[in-house]
Amino acid sequence: MQKINKEEISNIALELFSSKGYNNVTINDICDACEITKPTFYKYAGSKDELILNLYDRTIHDITTDTYRFLQANSHYEQLVMIFSSLIQDTMKFGPDLFSQMMITNLNENHHSFDMRENLTELAIMIIEKAQDANEINNMNDPKILYSSLAYTFSGYEITWCMYNGETNFIDDFFTSMNAILDVKEELRDIYKKYLEV
Repeated sequence: MQKINKEEISNIALELFSSKGYNNVTINDICDACEITKPTFYKYAGSKDELILNLYDRTIHDITTDTYRFLQANSHYEQLVMIFSSLIQDTMKFGPDLFSQMMITNLNENHHSFDMRENLTELAIMIIEKAQDANEINNMNDPKILYSSLAYTFSGYEITWCMYNGETNFIDDFFTSMNAILDVKEELRDIYKKYLEV
C-alpha cells in the first residue's frame, strides 16, 4: 500500500471516471487503482461524490495565479476570453458524464460547487472594467452584473451540453452570447476561436 492523499485519490479516480464512466466505477475499483484499503479511501476521500465536487477549483487556481499569461493578450476583452476558454476546455476534458454527476450531487444537497469563486470574480470584474475603459465593449452596465450574467449564461450552456451528452455547440453558443451581453466591438468578436482548438 502506497502513501496517498485526497488529491492523488481524486486524480486517479478522475482518470477512471473518464475512461469507464462515473457509474461504472466502484469504490473498490478506485481502491485497487490507488493500492489502498477502503478505510483509507473513506478517511481521505469520504465518497465518490466528494471526488467530483470541485472539478473547476484547480482550473480557477491556475487562472488566478498564472496572471503572467494575461500579458500575452492583445486586449482586455481577450483576457476575459482566456478565462472562459480555460473553463470550457476543462469542462470538455472532464466530459458531460462527470459534470452531470456533479450537478446531480448538488441538486440532492448543495455542496456549493457552482458558487462563484471570489478570486476569479474579482479578476473578471477588473478585466471587464478595463475593457469598458478601453471601449472594447460597449455595455457600460455595472461590471459585477455583467460578470454575473456571463457566469450564469456559462452555467446554462454547460447544463444544456450535459443534457445532450456533449452534442451541442457549447463553444460558439456561449461566446456568441458573451459578445451580445457585453456588446463587443466587431473586430474582437471572433478572437475566442484561437483559444478553442479542442
